[in-house]
Amino acid sequence: MKKYFWNVAVALLSIVAIIVIQGCSNEAEQTGITAQSVKSEAKQVAKTQISVRFPIPVVEAGQTPFYVALDKGYYEAEGLDVQFEMGSRELNPVKMVITGKDTFGVLGGPDTLLVARSKGHQLKAIAILHRNSNFSSLITLKSSGLTTIEQLQDKKIGFFYGHISTDVIQNLLHKNNIKYTEVDVGFNYNQLIAGQIDAEWAFTVTAGLELPAKGVEINIISPADYGIITHGYTLFATDKTVKQKPELVQRFLRATLRGVEDMVENPDEAVKSLLSRGSNLKPELSLKRLKAYVAVTSNSDKYPSGYMDQDMFQGTYDRLREENVIKKELDVREAYTTEFLKQVR
Repeated sequence: MKKYFWNVAVALLSIVAIIVIQGCSNEAEQTGITAQSVKSEAKQVAKTQISVRFPIPVVEAGQTPFYVALDKGYYEAEGLDVQFEMGSRELNPVKMVITGKDTFGVLGGPDTLLVARSKGHQLKAIAILHRNSNFSSLITLKSSGLTTIEQLQDKKIGFFYGHISTDVIQNLLHKNNIKYTEVDVGFNYNQLIAGQIDAEWAFTVTAGLELPAKGVEINIISPADYGIITHGYTLFATDKTVKQKPELVQRFLRATLRGVEDMVENPDEAVKSLLSRGSNLKPELSLKRLKAYVAVTSNSDKYPSGYMDQDMFQGTYDRLREENVIKKELDVREAYTTEFLKQVR
């Protein structure tokens, strides 16, 4: 009899154990807590490392939306570990992205990208931040009285050879039949200030603000007033990245444009991200420059953040062809894609 009850007890305990085990198993399945799911979640936590190459070697207000996107966790939310790299003539964005050193690049405008494509480099724009920015200009001293392109006939004009402004200014002068003497001055305005040259290239958001801040009064002659429209910061990747890693491109662009929108909506807050990265930056001038960028940053229903279209590329291409900078025909539609912008919106 005792043996009978013992066997029954063992059988009951076995049944209870089986029920408990099955219950735990079912609960794990319902909550997703399985060895496979834990492993899968670990993969999701791991971030994708990417690098972004800027076009210049210093921290500057145009980079602010990228810093905002990083500081506010927008890149992290997209599973991205982003490293920003400064550019130079040797470490320029085109070269560094082509060679795979960087994932994405930023250019001063679509001009450089089109020139690169004309040389066989398969690069594609994914967004333009500053539509109709018209940063490139000529400046003269206020005291000179030179305020129109016609007044520069037979004058000495300073250029920065290799800079994106060179072709714009040359096109402006050629279209208006201006004969002039070129002087390579680089990024230095001493000759203009000293009266050794009559006019010099400038970006409205750089020297156009810095010189007046130093007490140098200037006139600005804008190519836009003569029908030459230019655009600003252009984000790009290789055709290969766009084709093979569309999800990565989408995540990067979505996070970056969130930074752009934050900057536009609250520049006084956004400038803090900029100032934290440059000990030599002057807060008042930096904010003024940032607001100048904001003024030309697409962020409306008609022209949302990153907006670009065929006319913008075609106009740039035609100008470069006129100056013989691009010597071969290109289909500008291959130089950009709006598929990621459409998904962001």
